[in-house]
Amino acid sequence: MAINMKKTFLKTVTVMVFLGLFIPIIGFAQIPSLPHQFFGTVNFNNGVAPNGLSVEARITGIIVGSSVTANGKYGYSPNLLFATDNQGVNAGKTVEFYVSGIKANETAIFANGNSSQINLTIPKALPTTPAPSPAPTGDGGGGGTITPSTTVSPLSQAAQKVDANKDGKIDVLDFNVLMVNWGKTGSNMADFNGDGKVDIFDFNSLMINWTK
Repeated sequence: MAINMKKTFLKTVTVMVFLGLFIPIIGFAQIPSLPHQFFGTVNFNNGVAPNGLSVEARITGIIVGSSVTANGKYGYSPNLLFATDNQGVNAGKTVEFYVSGIKANETAIFANGNSSQINLTIPKALPTTPAPSPAPTGDGGGGGTITPSTTVSPLSQAAQKVDANKDGKIDVLDFNVLMVNWGKTGSNMADFNGDGKVDIFDFNSLMINWTK
């Protein structure tokens, strides 16, 4: 009887020590809530949106995700739009969309892990672009030659591979893309090292190139 009680006591102590070691780890290992992905078309009163316009998802005025327009659309690869929920408080809240700072007519309700097509209509007309002035001619000393500027990505070649949403920085939005695709195999935007699966090696690549 005494031996059995002693064994029971030792088992209880072992379980308590085990829980004491791992519960703090669970408490500190905070995993961000899953984002809500948005995509769709963008149309102004007088036509489709041109390339390169900023598209922002906002909740209570705070930007929670962004993309840029391409071919009259937003949120498609490589410029995905993931509205984030890092504090786990956005579920059920209204998401508003802004294109170049102009509020779209449409809104959405945030839901963790969802993917929604929201076609945006902007209640304004696209600005007209004036025709370019002709290049000066004559003996002006060669002053009419204009050298086009080139934009150089601030990211290294290695970092560009893990910039999942192609916004020029490696941050929580790229982390969210990794989490959404975790464990998947085959061709995948989150397969940063190109080995055919999304796993810890891709996470390591993300951390090494983290910029914000």
